[in-house]
Amino acid sequence: MKLALFIPCYVKELYPNVVKSTILLLDRLGYKVDIPKSQTCCGQAFVNSGQSTNLAKRMDNIFHEYDEVIGIGSSCVSFTKSQGYSIANKIYELTDFLYQKGHRNLATNYPKKIAFHHSCHSIRHLALKTPSELNIPFYDKVKDLLGVEIMQASKDECCGFGGVYSLKEGFLSYVMGRSKLDDLLLSNPDVISGVDMSCLMHLQSIAQKDNDNIQFKHISEIILESLDETLQVS
Repeated sequence: MKLALFIPCYVKELYPNVVKSTILLLDRLGYKVDIPKSQTCCGQAFVNSGQSTNLAKRMDNIFHEYDEVIGIGSSCVSFTKSQGYSIANKIYELTDFLYQKGHRNLATNYPKKIAFHHSCHSIRHLALKTPSELNIPFYDKVKDLLGVEIMQASKDECCGFGGVYSLKEGFLSYVMGRSKLDDLLLSNPDVISGVDMSCLMHLQSIAQKDNDNIQFKHISEIILESLDETLQVS
């Protein structure tokens, strides 16, 4: 299998530690990935703002030669799938990729209590968990993948980030994020995790603004630290 890693532009620029943990995790699990240097923004921000862009087509050209593409974050992966190009059926969010490959119980050694934020795209576009509004049998791929109890918000509502939305509607975005954060903190977790660093970035900024003392970690960091106890630091 020829695998590639898709790194969303904001993750590359703001969270290189998440990129590193994802690469180390995949390597630890036996997956060797290429990282095309020509990759850029997937174009989601432009399309969501009503602007035309050829970035999604460029994504298709960059990654079409690979058997599977692993993306760090459901939002950009979901957007790329929606464009209908050749990579639509072979690009996966990291968690979904690992789940599809049969990995389970990867975080049983994690020593901290986890509250998990399921982002909108991960639930409703990529089906990592049953959306609350659907009357279907419940499942949670993230919980099965981690293999530990994870505290969750009572409702799978948007955290308020929404990319461009948080810039255009800053106050409403904050109120939605504050509500989501309060819900996650009810379980008194040691760390808040998720598959989308965009949502975690939004929630973390609110926590810092309001002096909430809580750690935030991407799911790749949680799993990697669980597999390698030498990385379990405060």
